[in-house]
Amino acid sequence: MAKESQTGSSTAEVAVLLPAVAILLAVVAGAGVVGGQQVRIQQAASAAARELARGTSAAEAIGTAHRLAGEQISISATESGGYGHVRVVSAVDLPLLGPIELHAEANARMEQQP
Repeated sequence: MAKESQTGSSTAEVAVLLPAVAILLAVVAGAGVVGGQQVRIQQAASAAARELARGTSAAEAIGTAHRLAGEQISISATESGGYGHVRVVSAVDLPLLGPIELHAEANARMEQQP
């Protein structure tokens, strides 16, 4: 009985699995980028809402959000009904999926000035 040669089979297996491993690594790295950016914009929205609640102007609150999350964010800050409301939007461009839009909102009750 002739024995078949296995030479080169491991190379072929690696060649088949390598694209799947590369895609998996890209997805994991992308999830890390998205998660990190989401945390940054949520912190920026919370800080800006606290600034509004203390009586700081909307322009200064927006500046605080930009310092925390970067200049690439879009932010709106409003006051109504005794609350400061901040909404932050940011886009993250992932290599395989394209741009993903992230949103964060925060509210803070306005402080009563004596």
